[in-house]
This record gives sequence, structure tokens and C-alpha cells, in this order.
Amino acid sequence: MIRLIALDLDGTFYAGRSLGVPPSAWAAVDKARNLGLRFAVCTGRPIGGHGLAWARRLEPHGPHIFNDGASICDAQGQSLHAHPLPRLAELVGLARRYGLPFDLMGAWGGRYYEEGLMPPELLAHVEITGIEARSARFEEITEPLVRLWFVVSDLGLWKTVRPELTALEEIDLAEYVSPREVIAGAIQKGVSKATGLRWLANYYGLGMDEIAMVGDSHNDLEALRVAGLAIAMGNAAEEVKAVAHHVTAHVREDGFAQAVEYILAQNG
Repeated sequence: MIRLIALDLDGTFYAGRSLGVPPSAWAAVDKARNLGLRFAVCTGRPIGGHGLAWARRLEPHGPHIFNDGASICDAQGQSLHAHPLPRLAELVGLARRYGLPFDLMGAWGGRYYEEGLMPPELLAHVEITGIEARSARFEEITEPLVRLWFVVSDLGLWKTVRPELTALEEIDLAEYVSPREVIAGAIQKGVSKATGLRWLANYYGLGMDEIAMVGDSHNDLEALRVAGLAIAMGNAAEEVKAVAHHVTAHVREDGFAQAVEYILAQNG
């Protein structure tokens, strides 16, 4: 019996700027909540903005996972659990030395950048989340920091810097490479959406077999592997579909609503 549905946002629940969250998704959420199921956001997004607003509507009295498991907060954005990013002074020092654009995510919802290291390509990524980034030097920030993101348009420079980053054994580095840029996020080693799901299971007193995870991307893989029921979107990467128990339709074709209906059908 599934009692909690954890969901990725981008590409799973949110269908992009033109479509937003499909009305069918909210209708499915209302139906499942009326039947006693709980929901939890399980996203790589930082705390705040659109993601927190959706979390508040999905489950106003429960915890939610942000920053790929490095942050767990309530629906008001108050931190419940966090994994601070180690070796942060070295990471920031490396960014400054090479002139790498970066921003920092805080456990209390802050998002920070340094003057002179906020080019248009990084600003565009910040604006998507609906979270206002503040200019501050790393040494001035008082809240715990859980994640650092690089956005690098010079692929040759990234090849130069990458070995220094991967040599830091206490961190994991997620990379998203396109012909135009590299987006790379540093997080405490071993932290993932899966560790977030385990925290939720403990919080609610559930077994992992009572949690369903719905996702579409590589950062969902570990959570899908540990969830009792793993559902991949029709637009998911092939590696994601391969670990899922069920594949639903594309996010733009009511895929999330179909995922919820599938879960309800499995519950009988």
C-alpha cells in the first residue's frame, strides 16, 4: 500500500514555462489527498520560489526535499534537516581563481552570487526558479550552505578545472553538459534524493515499500531505486525508464496525472 507520493518537479510535475503545471496534475493530487495519500516534493531545486509554493499546495503540513536531498524543509521553507557542503572554501577559491560563475544554496532558502561572477547565462538559471539571488561574498554568509552550482560556457575551461573538482573526495559532482555550457552541482558525497526519501520514511514512520517516487532525470535514479514503487515519465531518460516499475505518459500529455492514477489502482 502506497501512502506517500514523492515527486520530482521539472519534467515530472512542471511541464515548462508555456504549460506550467498541467491542471490534470492538480486534479490528480486532490483526488489522492482525499483518499488519504500524502505528497512530498523531491527536487534538485533550491528552497523557495515556485518549488516551495507548489510544495505548500501539495502538502501544507509535511516536509519536502530540495537541493537533491541536501535540504529538507517544511512547507513554509523552515529547515528541518540539512547536509552542509564540505570543502566549500576550496570550491569557492577555485571558482574565483578561474573566474567560474557560481551560486550558493543555503539551508534556510538563501541563494547567493558574487559580484563580477554573475553573467547572463547564470542569471537565466536563477530566474527560472523564482528565487531572488543576493550578492554576497562567501565569507559574509551566515546560514549553512548545502550546494554550489557552476554554469560554465567555456567548455575548454571546464576540462581544465574538472580534475581539481573531482579530486575532492568529500563531494559528489553532478554534471549536465550541452554544446553551449556545463551546469555542475557540488553536494556532500553520498547525499541524494534517496537519502531524502529515507528521512521522510523515518519522519512519517513508513516503510520504503509505502513510498512511490515519480521522476524523469538522472538525479532521480537513486530515489527510484529505493522507493517501493518507481514510476518514470514518458519523457524520462532511458536509464530512468530502465529502473522504473512503470512508465507513464509524457509530462505534457498528462503523464503525472496518469502516474497518480496508476498508484491508486495499485492500492486497490
